[in-house]
Amino acid sequence: MKLAPFAVSLACALALSACAHAGGAGRALAAGQSTQLRPGDSVALPDRSRLRFVEVVNDSRCRPGLQCIRAGEAVLAFELTGGDGAKSALSFDTSAPEPRQRAGAWTLELQSLDFAEPPQATIKLEAE
Repeated sequence: MKLAPFAVSLACALALSACAHAGGAGRALAAGQSTQLRPGDSVALPDRSRLRFVEVVNDSRCRPGLQCIRAGEAVLAFELTGGDGAKSALSFDTSAPEPRQRAGAWTLELQSLDFAEPPQATIKLEAE
């Protein structure tokens, strides 16, 4: 019967698709490392807390290839869920001299935000 290999292939494809859309649910970030997140993605931190990229709240940055009077800025919203389930909001502003936020035992640094759709942010985790 030739349906069995097809069914197995279909099941594998569906499982891979589900993993691709899980928003980085299985990813972990260690101190000193950077990761790239899109809105909706989350990453586990070493203390069992989770960081989730909620959205780009505002983006007035000058797009590549355009001439602008000023560079503009973007504001990004993140949510940190502690190991105890307590949630706190974090906000990063790209116009800040050092876009960093303290979050419990961690410092999170926004290293970059690209112009892709959806945008991808690079975040670095540092221990305090």
